[in-house]
Amino acid sequence: MRLDHIGLDVSDLQQSIDFYHQWFGLQLIDRWDSPRQAFVGNGEVALGLMEVEDYDFQRYTMAHIAFSISSAEFSMFVERVKTAGLDIVAGPKPQRGGETILFRDPSGNIIEVCYPSLTEWRATHNPE
Repeated sequence: MRLDHIGLDVSDLQQSIDFYHQWFGLQLIDRWDSPRQAFVGNGEVALGLMEVEDYDFQRYTMAHIAFSISSAEFSMFVERVKTAGLDIVAGPKPQRGGETILFRDPSGNIIEVCYPSLTEWRATHNPE
């Protein structure tokens, strides 16, 4: 079994498409107007975005999407998040021998960016 995609409710479909393109390089795969939804991805990651009328996600949740980057890129990414004034939920803070930051997208969904990737970490921490 393999993960197919992650689905997110969003308040503004075009704004979300633009956000995930600008921040993570995800390209539009397909889009529909009834209901208003789209898929964005990069060949490895795919997100399904569904516009929900009157969507106003305000409460805190740890349900999130996580992207991994290199340790060399992490500090610059954190500065970019801070400069953009995005709502930081947690971090930057230590995690799995690296670091993580969690912040909200324009619809209030939580995005995590971290290093090392879970795959990299698991390769060096095999449970016995």
